[in-house]
Amino acid sequence: MEVKYVVLDDSVRFEDHEHLLPLLPPERQDKISRYRFDKDKLRSLIAGLLIYNATGGAELLYGDHDKPYIKDGGLYFSVSHSGDIVAIATDTAEVGCDVELIVADNRLKIADRFYHPAERGYVAGADDKKAAFTRVWTRKEAYLKMTGEGISSDLTAFDTVSSPLKDHICTFDMDGWMLSVCSEAKITKDNINISKIELKDLMK
Repeated sequence: MEVKYVVLDDSVRFEDHEHLLPLLPPERQDKISRYRFDKDKLRSLIAGLLIYNATGGAELLYGDHDKPYIKDGGLYFSVSHSGDIVAIATDTAEVGCDVELIVADNRLKIADRFYHPAERGYVAGADDKKAAFTRVWTRKEAYLKMTGEGISSDLTAFDTVSSPLKDHICTFDMDGWMLSVCSEAKITKDNINISKIELKDLMK
């Protein structure tokens, strides 16, 4: 599995890269146009460019739950963005990816409503509860992106910190944020090549 991510800064503006929109499929361009704020447009543009680079611009089709896949098969991908981070995971098996900034204290109570009992226990027993909460949240999102179900599912019905699901999910603790990937196949961190790429290299 390959995971690549871009870190944006305040100097990067959507209007400076708007000319790259024609590289993206119409549905991505339409999605970008619906965003109100340029920062959201920029994140979606970068996500689209990550897909374009990973797939070589191959035609995308949409399956169950509108999950995109490459027409000719053989490569699966998932993108996510949060704050100034935009990431993509690619694999030869179905994959899901989620990135999130570490949450504030007032988000912790959400675990009581949306986490499996084992996940709630994991957060409660952690020294850094905000990091543990975010770790679990990204794992749940990555799993749901892998299956294509989305967060309309019963989030308490599955446990991402115990077997068998934990054998399909890996989480990376980054600087102030978390990144989780989930594969249809069993994975370990040794199976994953994760790298930061510069925006200028993505634009080539």
